[in-house]
Amino acid sequence: MELKFLLIGFACAVAGMLSLVTLLKWWEVRAASRWSPTQGKIISSRVEAREVTSSGSGSDSRGSTEMRNFPAITFEYKVNGKKFRSSHYSVQENLGNFAVAETLAKFPNGAGVTVFYNPADPAKAVIERTMPDGSFKFMVQLSAGLVVGALVLVFSVGGVLEAIRPFLPKPQNLGAAALLLFMGLFVLRMGFAQKSLAEQAAKWPITAGRIDASGLQKFETRDRSGGGYRPWRTVFKSRIVYSYSVAGQRYAADRIACGANVTASLPSLVSGQSQRYLEGDKVEVHYDPANPAAAVLECRVSGLWLLWVCAAGFLGGAALLVGVILKLPS
Repeated sequence: MELKFLLIGFACAVAGMLSLVTLLKWWEVRAASRWSPTQGKIISSRVEAREVTSSGSGSDSRGSTEMRNFPAITFEYKVNGKKFRSSHYSVQENLGNFAVAETLAKFPNGAGVTVFYNPADPAKAVIERTMPDGSFKFMVQLSAGLVVGALVLVFSVGGVLEAIRPFLPKPQNLGAAALLLFMGLFVLRMGFAQKSLAEQAAKWPITAGRIDASGLQKFETRDRSGGGYRPWRTVFKSRIVYSYSVAGQRYAADRIACGANVTASLPSLVSGQSQRYLEGDKVEVHYDPANPAAAVLECRVSGLWLLWVCAAGFLGGAALLVGVILKLPS
């Protein structure tokens, strides 16, 4: 199958998934819009740190977790004289480390609120039954943009490739070389983005923190290969959990530096961090002032050199496939 059809098919599949998610959420919001109002009160408004399953790019894993912060809002209300209590405060999905401080400020402890409950099941209720303005429009535009962008990319880039084909020593490998070129540019862009994030983190405010747990996490992973998966294999990664306070709220995190976590089949290869950060140690935490739930201990990119090596490998492989040899000056 030609590369252009794979790209278009992938874009259509992603767009279809986004459209389905948007439709399901729209249906949930539409149902909540018909719920009945009553008066209620916030009885608890705080940050709650939870361990959630972490997802990797291009692979499946089981047993791998990460620490994320969520707004924990609990409210109570009465329907027909019966008191109810709920912690499902919104129809919006919060995946953690997103708008935590803003949500707590919007629903402070002890505040009176309007509660919208399901007349058929009063135990089901929310205090926020709408999505952010323009969110549905954005999802629709994103889905359409993916498909249109793929079509434009395929046909515009395809024209350029056809134009340069006669000038290449090995034009028969142009399709595979183009794929490696795009992969190399993508990894290169990701490396510069991570480097920029680390530079920004160096300017973040600093607060005192404490190491709550230090060690290694053992989990299983498997990589995608062609149309299937390779066998499961056991790997290890550093697991350092620390806590810190910002504006009276207690947060927890496990990001040591910017970038992805480094994993290895041998525990000794990733045990350095757990030896540097021992349980009970006092540390300085760099936190994002716009989003205090996001923090790091070190303002650097973990494994940045690997991104540079991969980018160079992809770009060099693309050049070799089409017979373009880059000669270094002697």
